[in-house]
Amino acid sequence: MPLMRTIAYDKEVQQDIDAARKVFRRLDDSIQALEWRLCHQPEGGVHRKGIYWIYRQKGIANLKIPEISVLYSFTDELVEFHAILIRAAA
Repeated sequence: MPLMRTIAYDKEVQQDIDAARKVFRRLDDSIQALEWRLCHQPEGGVHRKGIYWIYRQKGIANLKIPEISVLYSFTDELVEFHAILIRAAA
C-alpha cells in the first residue's frame, strides 16, 4: 500500500491558489485531486535537478476546470508545493 503523505504549501503557493479561486469555481476539486495523486505517487511527475519534481494536471475547458502545474519536492512523510501555475484549460 502506498504511503499517505502530508501536503504543505509555500506561502506564495497558497496566495496563488486563493487568487485563482475567484476565477475557477471548481478549483478546490482540482487541488484535492492533485493532492491525492501526489500524496500517493509523487514519483509520477518529471524529476528536475536536485530535489524538485514537476507535475502537470490537465484541465477540461468545457467544464471550466483549470490546468495546474506544480513544482514540488517530497519525502516519505511530506509533499511540499514550492510553485504553482493555474490557468484555463485549452
